[in-house]
Amino acid sequence: MKNILVAIDRKQEAEQLIAKAVEVAKLSKAKLWIIHVTEPDPDDFLAREAGPQYVYDKRSKKRKEEAAIIQEWVEALKKENEVEAEGLLIEGPVIKSLRKITEEHHIDLVVAGHRKKNFLYSLFTANKKKDLVDELKIPLLAVPLV
Repeated sequence: MKNILVAIDRKQEAEQLIAKAVEVAKLSKAKLWIIHVTEPDPDDFLAREAGPQYVYDKRSKKRKEEAAIIQEWVEALKKENEVEAEGLLIEGPVIKSLRKITEEHHIDLVVAGHRKKNFLYSLFTANKKKDLVDELKIPLLAVPLV
């Protein structure tokens, strides 16, 4: 195993997911790829939709903050855990974006969080973890989130 991708959705879950990925990476001397998939870049003129300027400003600010946080995690990993790491902020649909990154960087394992949902919730929503496993065709480590 050479490359492990950590898919982070929420900042609150990042510490738990990264810690689990570091465990696996140390065992196999793998490189960690920390990624977060976000909305299209509001600074990109072609990605803009009709709407007020403050919406673009808010989205742009959020995106820059997310990129800075990912970079902080990467620097901390390199310094504290002696693990090779890179961070990416990706735009677009989650599953398509993850598939593209796993192919481009020859990812061997994806680490993602999992929250237990009740039966009624699952009737009305898509099963993203199943879709992810079907699309990626590589192992997925689903970490139960507390």
